[in-house]
Amino acid sequence: MNRRAMMTAVGGVAALSAASALGQAAAKAAPSAAPAAPAANVNRALIDAAEHCAQTGRDCLDLCVRTLAKGDQMMAECSGTVRQMLPLCAAVAELARLKSPLLKAVAAACAKACRECEASCQKHAAHHAECKACQDSCKLCAAECEKLA
Repeated sequence: MNRRAMMTAVGGVAALSAASALGQAAAKAAPSAAPAAPAANVNRALIDAAEHCAQTGRDCLDLCVRTLAKGDQMMAECSGTVRQMLPLCAAVAELARLKSPLLKAVAAACAKACRECEASCQKHAAHHAECKACQDSCKLCAAECEKLA
């Protein structure tokens, strides 16, 4: 190693040591701050309604599939409206989390799908708890989505 390389290396080690010492001193001097709390999402009610609607919709769809598998076609319409609603609820929940500028447009489509699903589930609500839960959940989710309009 030549003299220039050695001086460069020694200078680099000295600079790193000084920076480390300064960092440690600053850490000791500064009081430890608690981590910042996550910002509250102004769309919390919408997120919760959309996620709950998706969960009750999956339960309703499971019932529809079991009924259709037995050859009973009375749940065919309900199955179709639930299948339309599910991806829209998921999209609304995610876009609301992101505070996306696309939320308003997707929420309008979701409200429409939820209203259709609500009407379809109403036909079976007196006979099936899953349909009643889906109907109620769709009604709430549609109302939350319509608030954005």
